[in-house]
Amino acid sequence: GGVGLGIGGGVVSARVLDGKLVAALVKDEVRARTQALAARGVTVGLAVVLVGDDPASAVYVKAKTKDARECGIDATDHRLPADTSQAGLLALVAKLGADPRVHGILVQLPLPRHFDTDAIIAAIPPHKDVDGLHPENLGRVAQGKPRFTACTPAGCMRLLAHGGVTVAGASAVVLGRSVLVGKPMALLLANADATVTLCHSKTRDLAERVAAADIVIAAVGRPELVRGAWIKPGAAVIDVGINRGADGKLIGDVEYAAAAERAAVITPVPGGVGPMTRACLLENTVRAAELA
Repeated sequence: GGVGLGIGGGVVSARVLDGKLVAALVKDEVRARTQALAARGVTVGLAVVLVGDDPASAVYVKAKTKDARECGIDATDHRLPADTSQAGLLALVAKLGADPRVHGILVQLPLPRHFDTDAIIAAIPPHKDVDGLHPENLGRVAQGKPRFTACTPAGCMRLLAHGGVTVAGASAVVLGRSVLVGKPMALLLANADATVTLCHSKTRDLAERVAAADIVIAAVGRPELVRGAWIKPGAAVIDVGINRGADGKLIGDVEYAAAAERAAVITPVPGGVGPMTRACLLENTVRAAELA
Protein backbone atom coordinates (compact mmCIF):
# COMPACT_ATOMS: atom_id res chain seq x y z
CA GLY A 1 0.00 0.00 0.00
CA GLY A 2 0.98 3.65 -0.32
CA VAL A 3 2.15 5.82 2.54
CA GLY A 4 -1.06 6.65 4.41
CA LEU A 5 -1.47 8.70 7.57
CA GLY A 6 -4.10 7.30 9.89
CA ILE A 7 -6.34 10.03 11.31
CA GLY A 8 -5.79 10.71 14.99
CA GLY A 9 -3.65 7.67 15.74
CA GLY A 10 -0.83 8.87 13.53
CA VAL A 11 -0.24 5.35 12.20
CA VAL A 12 1.94 5.37 9.09
CA SER A 13 1.94 2.23 6.97
CA ALA A 14 5.14 1.71 5.02
CA ARG A 15 5.10 1.03 1.30
CA VAL A 16 6.36 -2.51 0.86
CA LEU A 17 9.20 -2.85 -1.66
CA ASP A 18 8.32 -5.97 -3.65
CA GLY A 19 11.60 -7.66 -4.57
CA LYS A 20 9.87 -10.12 -6.91
CA LEU A 21 8.38 -7.27 -8.92
CA VAL A 22 11.68 -5.33 -9.24
CA ALA A 23 13.58 -8.57 -9.97
CA ALA A 24 11.17 -9.27 -12.84
CA LEU A 25 12.01 -5.82 -14.29
CA VAL A 26 15.74 -6.54 -14.02
CA LYS A 27 15.25 -9.95 -15.66
CA ASP A 28 13.39 -8.30 -18.56
CA GLU A 29 16.41 -6.01 -19.09
CA VAL A 30 18.78 -8.98 -18.90
CA ARG A 31 16.69 -10.93 -21.44
CA ALA A 32 16.85 -8.00 -23.90
CA ARG A 33 20.64 -7.84 -23.49
CA THR A 34 21.12 -11.61 -23.96
CA GLN A 35 18.99 -11.39 -27.13
CA ALA A 36 21.18 -8.56 -28.44
CA LEU A 37 24.27 -10.72 -27.80
CA ALA A 38 22.60 -13.75 -29.40
CA ALA A 39 22.01 -11.65 -32.52
CA ARG A 40 25.80 -11.21 -32.68
CA GLY A 41 26.29 -14.98 -32.28
CA VAL A 42 27.22 -14.85 -28.56
CA THR A 43 25.53 -17.25 -26.14
CA VAL A 44 25.95 -15.99 -22.57
CA GLY A 45 27.42 -18.77 -20.44
CA LEU A 46 27.24 -19.15 -16.64
CA ALA A 47 28.98 -21.96 -14.75
CA VAL A 48 27.61 -22.69 -11.28
CA VAL A 49 29.82 -24.78 -8.99
CA LEU A 50 28.32 -26.57 -5.99
CA VAL A 51 30.52 -28.55 -3.60
CA GLY A 52 28.87 -31.01 -1.25
CA ASP A 53 25.20 -31.63 -0.56
CA ASP A 54 24.02 -28.73 1.62
CA PRO A 55 20.25 -28.71 0.95
CA ALA A 56 19.88 -24.89 1.16
CA SER A 57 22.74 -24.39 -1.31
CA ALA A 58 21.21 -26.97 -3.67
CA VAL A 59 17.90 -25.04 -3.62
CA TYR A 60 19.74 -21.74 -4.38
CA VAL A 61 21.70 -23.30 -7.24
CA LYS A 62 18.55 -24.77 -8.78
CA ALA A 63 16.81 -21.37 -8.58
CA LYS A 64 19.82 -19.52 -10.04
CA THR A 65 20.07 -22.00 -12.94
CA LYS A 66 16.32 -21.74 -13.67
CA ASP A 67 16.45 -17.91 -13.56
CA ALA A 68 19.43 -17.87 -15.91
CA ARG A 69 17.79 -20.16 -18.48
CA GLU A 70 14.60 -18.05 -18.41
CA CYS A 71 16.77 -15.06 -19.42
CA GLY A 72 18.49 -16.83 -22.29
CA ILE A 73 21.69 -17.60 -20.37
CA ASP A 74 23.25 -21.04 -20.87
CA ALA A 75 23.71 -22.14 -17.24
CA THR A 76 25.67 -25.31 -16.46
CA ASP A 77 25.85 -26.96 -13.04
CA HIS A 78 29.09 -28.47 -11.82
CA ARG A 79 28.53 -30.66 -8.75
CA LEU A 80 31.50 -31.88 -6.73
CA PRO A 81 31.41 -34.24 -3.72
CA ALA A 82 31.89 -32.72 -0.25
CA ASP A 83 35.30 -34.40 0.13
CA THR A 84 36.73 -32.71 -2.98
CA SER A 85 40.19 -31.29 -2.26
CA GLN A 86 41.22 -27.65 -2.51
CA ALA A 87 43.39 -28.62 -5.49
CA GLY A 88 40.45 -30.39 -7.14
CA LEU A 89 38.21 -27.34 -6.88
CA LEU A 90 41.01 -25.01 -8.04
CA ALA A 91 41.50 -27.28 -11.09
CA LEU A 92 37.81 -26.95 -12.04
CA VAL A 93 37.90 -23.16 -11.55
CA ALA A 94 41.00 -22.96 -13.78
CA LYS A 95 39.30 -25.08 -16.46
CA LEU A 96 36.18 -22.87 -16.42
CA GLY A 97 38.39 -19.77 -16.38
CA ALA A 98 40.04 -20.90 -19.62
CA ASP A 99 36.77 -21.87 -21.35
CA PRO A 100 35.69 -19.07 -23.75
CA ARG A 101 32.05 -20.26 -23.62
CA VAL A 102 31.90 -19.50 -19.89
CA HIS A 103 31.45 -15.77 -19.21
CA GLY A 104 30.59 -16.03 -15.52
CA ILE A 105 31.75 -18.41 -12.77
CA LEU A 106 29.79 -18.70 -9.54
CA VAL A 107 31.10 -20.86 -6.71
CA GLN A 108 28.18 -21.37 -4.31
CA LEU A 109 29.08 -20.32 -0.75
CA PRO A 110 29.53 -21.38 1.97
CA LEU A 111 32.02 -24.06 0.93
CA PRO A 112 32.67 -27.06 3.22
CA ARG A 113 34.96 -26.11 6.09
CA HIS A 114 38.20 -27.63 4.79
CA PHE A 115 38.36 -25.14 1.91
CA ASP A 116 40.27 -21.86 1.88
CA THR A 117 37.37 -19.83 0.47
CA ASP A 118 39.44 -16.67 -0.10
CA ALA A 119 41.94 -18.62 -2.21
CA ILE A 120 39.12 -20.12 -4.31
CA ILE A 121 37.54 -16.69 -4.93
CA ALA A 122 40.95 -15.20 -5.81
CA ALA A 123 41.43 -18.00 -8.38
CA ILE A 124 38.33 -16.96 -10.36
CA PRO A 125 39.42 -14.65 -13.22
CA PRO A 126 38.20 -11.15 -12.18
CA HIS A 127 36.38 -10.67 -15.51
CA LYS A 128 34.35 -13.86 -14.81
CA ASP A 129 33.69 -13.16 -11.10
CA VAL A 130 29.95 -12.48 -11.39
CA ASP A 131 29.52 -12.63 -7.60
CA GLY A 132 31.72 -9.52 -7.37
CA LEU A 133 33.81 -10.96 -4.52
CA HIS A 134 37.28 -11.08 -6.10
CA PRO A 135 39.65 -8.62 -4.34
CA GLU A 136 40.16 -6.75 -7.63
CA ASN A 137 36.41 -6.30 -8.12
CA LEU A 138 35.87 -5.19 -4.50
CA GLY A 139 38.78 -2.78 -4.96
CA ARG A 140 37.16 -1.32 -8.06
CA VAL A 141 33.94 -0.72 -6.08
CA ALA A 142 36.06 1.07 -3.44
CA GLN A 143 37.50 3.25 -6.24
CA GLY A 144 33.98 4.03 -7.47
CA LYS A 145 34.71 2.29 -10.79
CA PRO A 146 32.91 -1.03 -10.44
CA ARG A 147 33.15 -3.83 -13.00
CA PHE A 148 30.84 -6.17 -11.06
CA THR A 149 29.12 -5.24 -7.82
CA ALA A 150 28.38 -7.90 -5.19
CA CYS A 151 24.86 -9.11 -5.99
CA THR A 152 23.07 -8.44 -2.70
CA PRO A 153 24.27 -4.81 -2.27
CA ALA A 154 23.53 -4.15 -5.95
CA GLY A 155 20.02 -5.50 -5.38
CA CYS A 156 19.57 -3.27 -2.31
CA MET A 157 20.52 -0.19 -4.36
CA ARG A 158 17.98 -1.15 -7.04
CA LEU A 159 15.27 -1.50 -4.37
CA LEU A 160 16.10 1.95 -2.93
CA ALA A 161 15.88 3.46 -6.42
CA HIS A 162 12.58 1.69 -7.10
CA GLY A 163 11.25 3.00 -3.77
CA GLY A 164 12.11 6.57 -4.80
CA VAL A 165 14.51 6.89 -1.87
CA THR A 166 16.95 9.80 -2.16
CA VAL A 167 20.36 8.38 -1.27
CA ALA A 168 22.49 11.51 -1.86
CA GLY A 169 22.83 13.42 1.39
CA ALA A 170 20.98 10.75 3.38
CA SER A 171 22.28 9.34 6.64
CA ALA A 172 22.64 5.56 6.16
CA VAL A 173 23.37 2.84 8.69
CA VAL A 174 24.61 -0.57 7.53
CA LEU A 175 24.47 -3.35 10.14
CA GLY A 176 27.00 -6.08 9.40
CA ARG A 177 30.47 -5.81 7.87
CA SER A 178 30.75 -9.01 5.82
CA VAL A 179 32.61 -8.95 2.51
CA LEU A 180 29.47 -10.46 0.95
CA VAL A 181 27.11 -7.64 1.97
CA GLY A 182 28.06 -5.07 4.61
CA LYS A 183 31.36 -3.71 3.31
CA PRO A 184 30.39 -3.39 -0.38
CA MET A 185 26.99 -2.02 0.69
CA ALA A 186 28.68 0.76 2.68
CA LEU A 187 30.90 1.56 -0.33
CA LEU A 188 27.96 1.72 -2.77
CA LEU A 189 26.01 4.04 -0.47
CA ALA A 190 29.08 6.26 0.00
CA ASN A 191 29.65 6.30 -3.79
CA ALA A 192 26.02 7.45 -4.12
CA ASP A 193 26.75 10.37 -1.74
CA ALA A 194 25.15 9.02 1.45
CA THR A 195 26.83 9.57 4.82
CA VAL A 196 27.45 6.02 6.00
CA THR A 197 27.89 4.42 9.42
CA LEU A 198 28.97 0.76 9.40
CA CYS A 199 27.76 -0.99 12.56
CA HIS A 200 28.59 -4.48 13.86
CA SER A 201 28.62 -6.67 16.97
CA LYS A 202 30.98 -4.30 18.83
CA THR A 203 28.95 -1.14 18.13
CA ARG A 204 28.00 0.38 21.49
CA ASP A 205 25.02 2.62 20.79
CA LEU A 206 23.26 0.67 18.04
CA ALA A 207 19.72 1.85 18.87
CA GLU A 208 20.76 5.53 18.77
CA ARG A 209 22.62 5.13 15.49
CA VAL A 210 19.69 3.35 13.83
CA ALA A 211 17.26 5.98 15.19
CA ALA A 212 19.24 8.74 13.43
CA ALA A 213 19.33 6.96 10.05
CA ASP A 214 17.30 7.85 6.95
CA ILE A 215 18.30 4.49 5.41
CA VAL A 216 18.78 1.27 7.41
CA ILE A 217 20.34 -1.83 5.80
CA ALA A 218 20.25 -4.81 8.17
CA ALA A 219 22.60 -7.69 7.27
CA VAL A 220 23.74 -9.41 10.44
CA GLY A 221 21.79 -12.67 10.46
CA ARG A 222 20.22 -12.15 13.88
CA PRO A 223 16.43 -12.44 13.96
CA GLU A 224 14.64 -9.17 14.74
CA LEU A 225 17.80 -7.58 16.17
CA VAL A 226 16.59 -4.20 14.87
CA ARG A 227 13.54 -3.18 16.90
CA GLY A 228 10.70 -1.36 15.20
CA ALA A 229 10.83 1.38 17.85
CA TRP A 230 14.39 2.25 16.74
CA ILE A 231 13.31 3.22 13.22
CA LYS A 232 13.21 6.93 12.43
CA PRO A 233 9.74 7.87 11.12
CA GLY A 234 9.87 8.04 7.33
CA ALA A 235 13.08 6.00 7.02
CA ALA A 236 13.80 3.39 4.32
CA VAL A 237 14.42 -0.10 5.74
CA ILE A 238 16.12 -2.84 3.70
CA ASP A 239 16.24 -6.19 5.52
CA VAL A 240 18.88 -8.56 4.14
CA GLY A 241 18.54 -11.07 6.98
CA ILE A 242 17.05 -14.51 6.38
CA ASN A 243 16.57 -16.39 9.64
CA ARG A 244 14.36 -19.33 10.65
CA GLY A 245 11.98 -18.48 13.48
CA ALA A 246 11.06 -20.94 16.23
CA ASP A 247 7.94 -21.77 14.18
CA GLY A 248 10.08 -22.57 11.11
CA LYS A 249 8.96 -19.42 9.28
CA LEU A 250 11.51 -17.10 7.66
CA ILE A 251 12.07 -13.83 9.49
CA GLY A 252 14.48 -10.98 8.88
CA ASP A 253 16.91 -9.00 11.03
CA VAL A 254 14.23 -6.32 11.53
CA GLU A 255 11.12 -6.51 13.72
CA TYR A 256 8.92 -6.16 10.64
CA ALA A 257 5.42 -5.24 11.82
CA ALA A 258 6.60 -2.59 14.28
CA ALA A 259 9.15 -1.16 11.81
CA ALA A 260 6.51 -0.98 9.05
CA GLU A 261 4.44 1.36 11.23
CA ARG A 262 7.29 3.90 11.23
CA ALA A 263 9.20 3.41 7.97
CA ALA A 264 8.23 5.03 4.65
CA VAL A 265 9.42 2.00 2.66
CA ILE A 266 10.41 -1.47 3.86
CA THR A 267 11.37 -4.83 2.32
CA PRO A 268 9.57 -8.00 3.41
CA VAL A 269 11.29 -11.29 4.31
CA PRO A 270 10.95 -13.38 2.24
CA GLY A 271 10.26 -11.67 -1.09
CA GLY A 272 12.38 -8.56 -0.66
CA VAL A 273 16.16 -8.68 -1.10
CA GLY A 274 16.40 -12.40 -1.99
CA PRO A 275 14.93 -12.21 -5.51
CA MET A 276 17.03 -9.09 -6.19
CA THR A 277 20.28 -10.89 -5.34
CA ARG A 278 19.51 -13.54 -7.96
CA ALA A 279 18.46 -10.95 -10.56
CA CYS A 280 21.68 -8.95 -10.06
CA LEU A 281 23.73 -12.12 -10.56
CA LEU A 282 22.11 -12.43 -14.01
CA GLU A 283 22.84 -8.76 -14.69
CA ASN A 284 26.52 -9.29 -13.80
CA THR A 285 26.64 -12.38 -16.04
CA VAL A 286 25.30 -10.59 -19.12
CA ARG A 287 27.68 -7.70 -18.37
CA ALA A 288 30.59 -10.19 -18.29
CA ALA A 289 29.60 -11.40 -21.76
CA GLU A 290 29.30 -7.82 -23.05
CA LEU A 291 32.79 -7.00 -21.71
CA ALA A 292 34.37 -10.23 -23.02
